[in-house]
Amino acid sequence: MQQRLQVIILAHVWALVPVAVAWFARPAWRGEYAPKDVSALLPFAIISAAYLILRTWLTVIRWTPRLVVLYPYMDVGLVTAGLIVLRNPSDPLSILYFIPLASAVASLSMGQITAVGAATVIAYLAAIIVSSVPWTIGMLYRLIMLALMSSLYWLIIKIVSTYARAAERAEYRAELSREIHDGVQHLLVTLGTRLELARRLVHEAPGRVEQILAEERETTRRASDEIRYLVRRLRIAAQHSDLAPALRMQIAAMSDRWPFALDVKVPTTLPRLTPKAEHAVLRVIQECLTNAAKHARATKVEVKISTTNGQIQCAVVDDGTGFDPSTVEGTGLAGLRERVQSAGGTLEISSTSGRGATILAAFPIAKPTFVLWRKLEF
Repeated sequence: MQQRLQVIILAHVWALVPVAVAWFARPAWRGEYAPKDVSALLPFAIISAAYLILRTWLTVIRWTPRLVVLYPYMDVGLVTAGLIVLRNPSDPLSILYFIPLASAVASLSMGQITAVGAATVIAYLAAIIVSSVPWTIGMLYRLIMLALMSSLYWLIIKIVSTYARAAERAEYRAELSREIHDGVQHLLVTLGTRLELARRLVHEAPGRVEQILAEERETTRRASDEIRYLVRRLRIAAQHSDLAPALRMQIAAMSDRWPFALDVKVPTTLPRLTPKAEHAVLRVIQECLTNAAKHARATKVEVKISTTNGQIQCAVVDDGTGFDPSTVEGTGLAGLRERVQSAGGTLEISSTSGRGATILAAFPIAKPTFVLWRKLEF
């Protein structure tokens, strides 16, 4: 997403290039107050062109995300240098200050947006002072506009982000409530009902009571695992804002008791999904590992997360006994398919008896507007 935003910004800057070339080539188009001799601007123009070409290469060909923070400041510096060379702070070139402001809003945090806004105002004030030209109402107007637009951008981002976080927290709480109701509460109700049955049969059928107690030991373990899962999910939400480490941490926590070799392949970073989709990814992995342990008698399971064609794909492959995919209706995989579909994803099941199974879940990467993707929490 960061790369896409930088490409959009560069596309708009490149759209100005023909205008700049025409400005240099046709003196009559420069306006009444523009300099007739632009030879002093040639070094500046060459440096600006080299910077634009290099930045485009670093964005499109060799993506360098660490430089994103520096680009707005470099843009401010170039625009200021151009105004100083022209000795005219009122030149239309000053309008280009809005490009680094927009770039900061699209790419940076709240504090960094404030810093870029302050740097822009100070840079334009410096251009006025260094140019040694008398103050005009137009200069004052531009200075006030830069300050007001910086403040307006900051306030808009703050308000929109606050509402986004509130909506996401509400969605997260609702999802967690459903998980507790459908998971732990259901298991505990079942456990209570079965234990009540065992109490009634304790004198009439002690053998049946022993069978019930043995079965419900598994129920208590599942309830305990579910509580551990939910607690880990809450902790991870506070620790990680990136999906990749959160997934690795959850998978590692789930893999402590599996009777097979588990190979996990997760990229260093992953784009965020909606909370519901991210939760569905974990449930796919959890259900597949449980089935591989309980039914498939697998000796090796591979979990692979990848980003392909605008999707995050989660593949779980085991070397177990396999099954007939047409029989999944009414099983845990059928419920898992419904969960994946409700989160906007797709689930493919491929298996042959005696040759293991492959479960592939795919979720489209959301296309959030503005900067809201940074606020999604796991």
